[in-house]
Amino acid sequence: MSIAVRKLCLVIAFLALHAIPAAAAEGVPKTDEVKIKADTMSYEKEKDLLQAEGNVEISWDQFLLLSDRAMVSQSENEAAAEGKVKLLKDGDILTSDRIRINYETQQGEAENGDLFIKQRNFRMHGTRFLKTGKEQYRLERGSFTTCDGDTPSWKFTASDLDVTIDAYAKGRNAVLYVKDIPVFYTPYILFPVKRERQSGFLFPRLGSSTKKGFYLDIPYYWAISPSQEVTFDIDGQTKRGAALGIDYLYLRPRGSHGELKSYLIYDTQQDRERGYVTLRGHEFLSPSLTLTSDINLTLDRDFFRDYGESSGDYNRQILDSTFFATKNRGENSLTAEVRFVQNLDLPSDRDTLQKLPVLSFTRVRSPIGRTPFYGGIESSFTDFYREDGIRGQRLDIHPTLSLYHAFPQGLDLSAWGGYRQRFYNAYGADAGRGYHGEGLFDAGATASSSLSRVFAIEKGMLQAVRHTLIPELGYSFVQEKDQERLPFFDWEDRNIGGSMATWALSNYVTAKYTDLSGSTATYRDILYLKLSQGYQLEGPQPQVHQQPRDRLTLIDEGRRFTDIRVEARYSPTESLSIATDSRYNPYKTRFSTATLGLDFNNGRGDIAGVSYRFARDQVEYLEGKVALALVKPFVFNYNCRYSFSNSRFLESVYTVEYRQQCWSVVFSYRDRPDDKGFVLAFTLSGIGAIGPKTF
Repeated sequence: MSIAVRKLCLVIAFLALHAIPAAAAEGVPKTDEVKIKADTMSYEKEKDLLQAEGNVEISWDQFLLLSDRAMVSQSENEAAAEGKVKLLKDGDILTSDRIRINYETQQGEAENGDLFIKQRNFRMHGTRFLKTGKEQYRLERGSFTTCDGDTPSWKFTASDLDVTIDAYAKGRNAVLYVKDIPVFYTPYILFPVKRERQSGFLFPRLGSSTKKGFYLDIPYYWAISPSQEVTFDIDGQTKRGAALGIDYLYLRPRGSHGELKSYLIYDTQQDRERGYVTLRGHEFLSPSLTLTSDINLTLDRDFFRDYGESSGDYNRQILDSTFFATKNRGENSLTAEVRFVQNLDLPSDRDTLQKLPVLSFTRVRSPIGRTPFYGGIESSFTDFYREDGIRGQRLDIHPTLSLYHAFPQGLDLSAWGGYRQRFYNAYGADAGRGYHGEGLFDAGATASSSLSRVFAIEKGMLQAVRHTLIPELGYSFVQEKDQERLPFFDWEDRNIGGSMATWALSNYVTAKYTDLSGSTATYRDILYLKLSQGYQLEGPQPQVHQQPRDRLTLIDEGRRFTDIRVEARYSPTESLSIATDSRYNPYKTRFSTATLGLDFNNGRGDIAGVSYRFARDQVEYLEGKVALALVKPFVFNYNCRYSFSNSRFLESVYTVEYRQQCWSVVFSYRDRPDDKGFVLAFTLSGIGAIGPKTF
């Protein structure tokens, strides 16, 4: 009996290895360490036949084979299992009424076979399920879907379906069904059947706009390797011609990654080539050496106005390109940077200031021996270049000395002092030409404390609230000197002299919640409020080229008190958040700037948001969004941008999505003052989708 059981174990192991998809069987060890459970087991020596009956359960490694009966003929190298046959591994399942397989040739067949691949929710069925090779299957009167349920939302049927796991499925006489209704026929079909990313055409986008006319986007996705992928997009437009878009992404060791995007079109309307290229990358050459690039270039200055699709692209004014390398060692950091700027609002960049390059050395404040002092330095060398106007070099060196002390009474005190020396070599214009040098002393101090109290609430799941109050007083000093003789490249060349006292009051409110049992506690910040202001003790009134006291508002009333800054964030629930960052002018009793935002997300697909921005005499702007998923399976989206200064909508986007578990249809209409259009997109999940990138 023991010999029969051993033979049964070996044969069933071969059966299980070859009956499942080959990709799921990779890596299984060739071993006879198999556990078998059955109501009865027997061995017929004359026929060399092994039998197991009744709740047969065979397990090894990560595999589990279930059936009512299992029978193996060693003389014919053939094994069979029948009665509720089910084979499981890592969530993948092969089920059928009956399976017969030759475990040497790896060929066999199953009746009423169903194959489920968990990773991409593939579901295939065939009345006759033939295994023609290690990774190949042939389904007669087969079907395919990625939908759940006995009546899937969509499925393809075919008279013959040839499937290669981790490759493709090919079928003849294919019909697309929506529910049980046939809607489309094709004599031939090809689709990917892979657990990982796969190459192939993605579903196209159909649309129309005032500037492009009717257009059709046909994307093709190429999975080059586990760490590289690229999408080619053929964009045909009736008004402007055909374009090619490329989006290439890569991953490298140590977390290095990057993306190359480009779009090129021969614009038949303007009879010229147009396009752009973007390169973003982060290369970690070692734990202390990194390279970062963000390159953005365009062939013409109106490209984004004509081809940009989202806010921030079609209304782009500045195009920045940067490349820098950073070397860190302990508290020291050395950076080399090149920055090139395209001003899209100007006819050319002859007088646009470029920084080619910027070399910076920084040492963060660190202890000086055993003294209570900390030392640090910030320094940079910048080469300014432009074809027209002043250009030259600037060397900026700023060492500082700091002192920190925490008193037992809860008072924290810090003070610092430094000397900033700038050297210039300017040429190309009369103002500030030649060699110059200027040094300024600066200093500052802050005193702060932290006071807190816990209030017991015990109302529902809210148990307590902690209020933390942090008052802070500050002082800053910059030596006053006439800087008009220095060249002017940017605001770093005009430091405001004088002294200023500041105050700030910060409030934090944190809530403690417990679950129904009271055993698990969670904490959430529900309120943050900070008020701050400055008072200029001494210093000159604003002059030409002098840096405004408040860079954000660009407003300096020439008064001693600065605007009161109000920073707040209120989150009464996990779904709702309200935030503001505004400045209030105490002399004119009105806001100089205001930024207000409201965001709502209930986690069920309903989203709302409003963002309001105001800067006196400059801009007044509102941006809103709303998404409603109340009427399943529809999702409604609306996005808009409104300018109070121009008294008109800058953009409105209406989107309706019909979303099912395994497919969706999206219709979007966009309305801008100079362009109107729509986009229609259709998606079947699991077909042509881009998977996650891995090494």
